Amino acid sequence: MLNLLRTEFSKLFKRKEFNIVLTAEIVLIAVFFISTSATFYKSYTSELPSAYQLWIGYENTNFNFIKYLYYLFFLTLPASIAFADTFLEDKKGHVLNFIITRCNKSLYILSKGIVVFFSGFIVIFLPLLIHQLLCIAALPLYTASEVIVGNPTYDRYYLTKLYFQGLHAVNPYLHNLLYIFLDGLFGGTIAVFAYSLSFLKNVNRYIVMIFPTVLFFTENFLFALLGMANYSLSYYLYATTGIKGLDYKVFTYSLAALLIVSLLIIILSSNMEKDEI
Repeated sequence: MLNLLRTEFSKLFKRKEFNIVLTAEIVLIAVFFISTSATFYKSYTSELPSAYQLWIGYENTNFNFIKYLYYLFFLTLPASIAFADTFLEDKKGHVLNFIITRCNKSLYILSKGIVVFFSGFIVIFLPLLIHQLLCIAALPLYTASEVIVGNPTYDRYYLTKLYFQGLHAVNPYLHNLLYIFLDGLFGGTIAVFAYSLSFLKNVNRYIVMIFPTVLFFTENFLFALLGMANYSLSYYLYATTGIKGLDYKVFTYSLAALLIVSLLIIILSSNMEKDEI
């Protein structure tokens, strides 16, 4: 098992798609940071927001189209592209038969699944963490009003409506880090779902990479259209106060259901192709 994991991790870090996607995500997040922070150029110190408030996933009074676009498309597509289609590559490249003659097929599928989850986690987690670190490097940790009298006056009403309010009150940076971690878990789950699609017979690799994003977009659009925005998963991926009835049990159950569906697809497809492979 350990040897299989080492082999798969080695493939991951050497894979062109993984490195391209991760680099593109970091460049995109850097561009977003520059475009946002440039608006504060030559501003008085008293006018600067805290570093945690400028983080891409932190809700503020300024509507930012790039932010919503990022959370709608760039938390699913990169996770699916990074490594999820490698089982399909092994199968179509006739490498799979060679591999399973030298190791247990179930262990091979499991080890690849673990690495796929990690790939989806890291391509989402790392860029968001880098964005927060860039904000910390460029802006004060806390504004003068926060240091003197606590949270800014304009934020007090907002903070009473914020999810995980207690953690935010203790340390807003831990609050942001929690969302970064949850986004990473979401990316890993999406990657596993994409990975499971590669077990389907005659599936195209572009379906494996694109379908999870299409499904995510459709799910968010339909629930918003039906007036049930609290079931739209995108709203659970960043700190927001604009949606009523958010319950992170919905988010947790959704990820669990997606993992169970992925597992069932893998098991059923593997059993159906057992004789063929």
